[in-house]
Amino acid sequence: MEEIICYTDKIPSGQCRPLNFWDILLDDAWADGSFRCPDSVYAKVGNLNQKLGAKQNYEFLLRAALHFPILAIGANETGHPEETGLPVSSLSSLSCAAPAAPQPGSLEASGSPKAFDSLEASGSLEAFRTDCYIVGKYQQMLLEKDCFNVVVANLLELASAMPWKERGIAFLEAMISHTPEFYAIDDNTCPILIYKETDMCCNLLNCFIDQLERCFLARRQRVELFDASVEGAQALTRYIGRRFKAMIGIQSYLFSIRMQDGSTCLHDLIHGPKYNLIMDHPAWLKDHLSHAPKDCRLLIHDRNYIRFVQRYFPGISSCLRFPLGGFLPDSPQDPACAAKPYGISFIASYRNYRERLKTIHKYDRKHRFLAARYLSIMKKDPNLPAEEALRMALAQSCLKVDDVSFLNLFYDMRQVYFAVLLYYREKVVRTLLDAGLTVHVFGESWQDIPCACHPCLVRHPSVEASKSLTVMQQSRISLNVMAWHKDGMTERILNAMLCGSVVLTDQSTALMEEFENNTDILMFSLTEIERLPARLHSLLSPENSAKLQAIADNGRQKALQNHLWQRRADMLLELWDGKD
Repeated sequence: MEEIICYTDKIPSGQCRPLNFWDILLDDAWADGSFRCPDSVYAKVGNLNQKLGAKQNYEFLLRAALHFPILAIGANETGHPEETGLPVSSLSSLSCAAPAAPQPGSLEASGSPKAFDSLEASGSLEAFRTDCYIVGKYQQMLLEKDCFNVVVANLLELASAMPWKERGIAFLEAMISHTPEFYAIDDNTCPILIYKETDMCCNLLNCFIDQLERCFLARRQRVELFDASVEGAQALTRYIGRRFKAMIGIQSYLFSIRMQDGSTCLHDLIHGPKYNLIMDHPAWLKDHLSHAPKDCRLLIHDRNYIRFVQRYFPGISSCLRFPLGGFLPDSPQDPACAAKPYGISFIASYRNYRERLKTIHKYDRKHRFLAARYLSIMKKDPNLPAEEALRMALAQSCLKVDDVSFLNLFYDMRQVYFAVLLYYREKVVRTLLDAGLTVHVFGESWQDIPCACHPCLVRHPSVEASKSLTVMQQSRISLNVMAWHKDGMTERILNAMLCGSVVLTDQSTALMEEFENNTDILMFSLTEIERLPARLHSLLSPENSAKLQAIADNGRQKALQNHLWQRRADMLLELWDGKD
């Protein structure tokens, strides 16, 4: 049976008695000792409420007592029950010679509720605030048992003798009235609602969702998972009026859904902060971000994208710099680089930039000339963020536009962005192949590259995100070409490091801040691609195997320390649990 065990000095050591909600509510001393409970309890009621500055165990046990049996066991002076010859987990099966519990709400039988007078000596405002919150949370139950007026009167009497009398009484009133101040505390033990949707990225996004869900559950959070690919977006209406600690999706369109009136955002009717984790340039989600709910926050890995959102999407509540996390492979393999079958692997799809150029050539004359200038600037200076390159193209064309027009133009010119990105991706691969370096690629799309028959290009079947880790484990070097994230860091880089592979990637500001080139990672500039072959031939030679292994080991260590999804989950919980 799922049962919570509380160790206490309120009963003789080795004895036990069951506790109900009212036992604990009217005497917080039951929560003074340690307690044990199964993970299923936390999954049902949540963890300790970090929004409370005192008496967290007491508040937690009250929540739990409404759903699970609680057994108090007398502890000795060390805080543990006397030896019984039985494991602690079986103590709940012993017969309990406990005194009859007072009738719930019978204050005449139990005397003044000790839970609400224990802070008189210490004058603890935080303990008082917790008691006020509990009265507000359970006021209906207190009213039904005719306890409410007595408890409130006791709290008012305590507050009147304290130097913080006015603040204390005002807080009590806020808790009883269920003002936003009450919900700022209460919502912290509500579930985290995670959105899962149809994944078009080799199941990558769902892998992220699975990682977050596991991390939150491991941190004793309540989690609800909504799978729009199974239930359909219409099923979201069941959440209207509900409260959540937070809602989170990855590149999610669900936050922009409107009600039938066409103007009301569905998520404005669901209580709690909304977080959309954005991997790509936010402009590509223009329609969704322009119709986001009022309290929508974005989690973004690239600071350039944060600045873009702050300027061009004023309806977004806030942005948080949030690098993606990496995850460890399920099956560890020999980390030695020399034992790996792949010299260089590249897990990415191929798209022909020439097809994008054909689309650009179909633009009207005015936009075609602007696109040509924009493309030329990006190609010549690949270190520029794309939006900055377009601003330069507009300036060179003596054109001025307002922010709304710029956002629309940038979106309409997205084929230029993708054409240049794909051009550099192909150029990197072709440069390595022509230098006699074997590159292993994965997926059907690589049959479309013009050099598909190159003797150094080895094409393999496509792999899902979870299976890609095995490829990285088997690769001495994992190639990455950024999707024009000039101040970002992708999960592919971190996953490769965690798999013990040396990462070879074009540089970004974030990567240069986080890792040391040639020590933790191999970075290159897109303006110096021609230098890569000599560098790689040297590193892949037998005499440099120790150096390559050291880079792999250093990168893996840094990724383990700072960039697992567990760390990202902790970042979010620290944000949500922060006391106002």
